Amino acid sequence: MDLADIADPRALARALHRQIGQLSGPIPVKEIALALDIEEVREEEMDGCEGMLLTDRRRTRGKIAVNMHRGRQAARFGIGHELGHFLMERHELGLHGVLRCSLDDMRQSRSLRKHRQQEVEANEFAIGLLAPDHALAAMLGADPEIEVAMTLRRSLDLSLEASTRCLVERHDEPLAAVWAKDGVIRYVIRGPSFPWITWSRGDRIPTLSRTRPHLALCGTGVSRMSEVAPAAWTNADLPELFEQVRIGRDGHSLTLLWATLPEASEGED
Repeated sequence: MDLADIADPRALARALHRQIGQLSGPIPVKEIALALDIEEVREEEMDGCEGMLLTDRRRTRGKIAVNMHRGRQAARFGIGHELGHFLMERHELGLHGVLRCSLDDMRQSRSLRKHRQQEVEANEFAIGLLAPDHALAAMLGADPEIEVAMTLRRSLDLSLEASTRCLVERHDEPLAAVWAKDGVIRYVIRGPSFPWITWSRGDRIPTLSRTRPHLALCGTGVSRMSEVAPAAWTNADLPELFEQVRIGRDGHSLTLLWATLPEASEGED
């Protein structure tokens, strides 16, 4: 089947890996793009733009530019993101066949609007391409912890953001992750079965959380996974909720949440 016939971004990434064959280590995303009618991939410092695709309406060829300002790993994700736009022919282009993607676009997880949905799909393709299923087998069989995402980051040359997203979205356990700066939430992602989180972008890390006292210590490192009151993060009636935090430099933090869901009632499907 022609790749252009596949509309689902995850299925598209899997089909591409079937054509390439099973690779070990970091996926050569730039070389893959150049083999798929991308004539040039430029990595350079750009202001206000994380990635750009220039192509014709029929997608017969294209050029990609990505921002190197946030480092090599983010640029690798950007190449995968723009390649997704190129391969998914139903994605609408901008004026003169140019599609520009901002940092917020590359953090989208769910949206109903056309542009946002395209960005979500390009992100899903990029993750599927850079972190194929065969490379995640060991991770998905281990208890979910931030160290697992950090190992994945090193083995596949991903950003910690991307590797954590893999952990949250593909692990069987109900997981969520919260990124914050100086104690203020930047954004939140939830796995398919994790309940709604009552805090969102712009809110301060909740007082009852395990993350809050770790931030007050002003150090860096990864805490242990430990139980926290479910009310710290959600209104859902959870038997248990566990929390782990990584305190990074310059006030950045990553919180991983692991929920135990209520058992289904008798007679419930």
